Amino acid sequence: MSQLLVDDGRFGPRRVLLQLRPVWHIFLPYGLLSILFMLAVQLYGPFLRSMVKCATEMEPTVFTGSAHCGDANLVLSVAQAREGRLVAMKLLVHAFAGPVLALLADSIGRRPVLLLGLAGFTVAFCIFASVAGLPVLHGSQSLMSLSFLVEGCTSAFDVVFLSVLADLAKTTTERVTCFSVLYGMGALGHAIAIYLSAEILRWQLQNYAAVWLAMSIGMACVMLLVLVCVPETLPSAQAKSRPQKLTLPRLMTSTAVQMRYLVSNRFLQIWLTAVLFKSLAAGLGSIYASFTLAAYDWKPGDWQAVTWPFEMISMGSLSFLGPLAGRKRPEVVISFTSVSGILIHLAQIFAPFAPFALVGPHLSAGFLAFARPVSAAYLSSIFPAS
Repeated sequence: MSQLLVDDGRFGPRRVLLQLRPVWHIFLPYGLLSILFMLAVQLYGPFLRSMVKCATEMEPTVFTGSAHCGDANLVLSVAQAREGRLVAMKLLVHAFAGPVLALLADSIGRRPVLLLGLAGFTVAFCIFASVAGLPVLHGSQSLMSLSFLVEGCTSAFDVVFLSVLADLAKTTTERVTCFSVLYGMGALGHAIAIYLSAEILRWQLQNYAAVWLAMSIGMACVMLLVLVCVPETLPSAQAKSRPQKLTLPRLMTSTAVQMRYLVSNRFLQIWLTAVLFKSLAAGLGSIYASFTLAAYDWKPGDWQAVTWPFEMISMGSLSFLGPLAGRKRPEVVISFTSVSGILIHLAQIFAPFAPFALVGPHLSAGFLAFARPVSAAYLSSIFPAS
C-alpha cells in the first residue's frame, strides 16, 4: 500500500517511512470511516426490504426480507425501486453540495467540513434506527428521504482527507505515496465492511434498528478520533486568521476559474467524460445484490461473499502496481485505466446472462486501483489550495 521505489528506481522502505511519519495518524480514522461507509452502502437494500409492507401473509419457513410481507418478489421490486430513487436523490444533491463543501474546506478549514460530514452521517444513521425501531415511525418514507438528503449534503470525506494529505506532503512523489496508503486503507476497510455485511445478511434480520444504532455510535467515535488525530492543515485556519466568507460571487468566481481551465485542457475534458460514463455504469452496481436474489435465486449475503475479494485485489494493485504507475506520466496511466474501466463495464452490461458476467468484470476492475493515487496527485498539482 505504499510507494516503495525511490526516485532512482531502487527500493527504499526507509524513505517511505520518512514520508509517512507526519501523516500516519490520519489513516486510522479514515480506515474506520471506510468500514462504516461501505457497511451502510451494503445495508441500504436489506434495510429497505425490511420496511416493505403488503397484504400477503408471511409463511413461517420462508424469509422474504420483510416481516410485513410474504411476497418475496414484491419485497425485492419495491425495495429496489425505493433504493434507486433515494440513492439517485442523494447523488444529485451531492453533485451540487460537493463544490460548496470543497470551497468551505478551502476557506474555513479542513476539519470543520470533515466533522460536518461525520455529524451528518451520525444523524442519518440515528434516523434509520428510529425508523426501524420505533413503531410510530416505522417505514416513514419522509424520514428515510431526509436521511439520504442529509448524507448527500454533508458527504465530502475523500476530498477532505486527500486535501489534508496534499497539504502535508509537498512533492508529487510524497503525495502518491500518501494517497496510495490512504486508498489502501480504504480498500481494507471496504473488504472488512463487505465481510461484515455478508455475515449480517446471513442472520436474516427482520429489524435493523440495533445495527444502525451501533453504526451511529461508531460514527460518533470516528468524530472523536478526527478531533484527536487529524490536525487542521489549511494555512489560513492554522494562523487563526479571519476566515473568508463563502458568498455567491466567490462561489461563481471559483467555478468560472475551474471551468476556464477545463475548457482549455482537452485531456481533462476527455478524462472527465470517461469518468461520467464509468460512473453511470457503476451506478448499476447498487442493484446487483437485489438482482442476484431475484434472477439467480441467490441468498442474502452471497453477492457480498463472492465480491469482497475485489477490495483485496485493489490493495494488491495499490501495493505492487502503484509504485510503478507513480513513475509514469499521469496522462498515460489515467488514459489506460479509463479505457480499461469502460471496457470492463461494457462487458458487465452486455455479457451473457450468467453470474460470472457480473462477478468476473467486477473483480477485474480491482486491478485498476493503482491509478487512484496517480489521478489524485495529478489533480492536486493542477488545482493547488491557493
